[in-house]
Amino acid sequence: MLPTSIRAVIVVALLATWADACMKVTPGTPGMPATQCKMCSQDLIMKTTRTAGAKEFATDTTDVTGACAVRTLTCTGLNANIEASYFEPFINEEGGVVSDADDGVTDMVARFTVTCNAAGTAWLNSNIVITRLECASDP
Repeated sequence: MLPTSIRAVIVVALLATWADACMKVTPGTPGMPATQCKMCSQDLIMKTTRTAGAKEFATDTTDVTGACAVRTLTCTGLNANIEASYFEPFINEEGGVVSDADDGVTDMVARFTVTCNAAGTAWLNSNIVITRLECASDP
């Protein structure tokens, strides 16, 4: 059996090692690494003004505080609407229209929301890749 003094030294050495392991703190890298779905380019959606009454969007904002980036575009004016187009392989450009009252409120504002996909390569609405948007209203 080891003498008491040697046992005491071993215990102190072990405690110091365990305490050191529990107390070590390595500062993390500032900020969180960006995930791909927060990095969709704004250029992935072409904003056009090719039809009668077409004009620039009132707002185009991107929120990256959630799991993936969410982009909201608004069009304002009398009978405001947003024409959305998407492209699927082997199908001509298709789309739909979001009107002022589609959100249940007639307030001269049409809103359209898209979410960045997991790969960060496309903006989606209802799992459909949106490639073009146009804002229009009556003069």
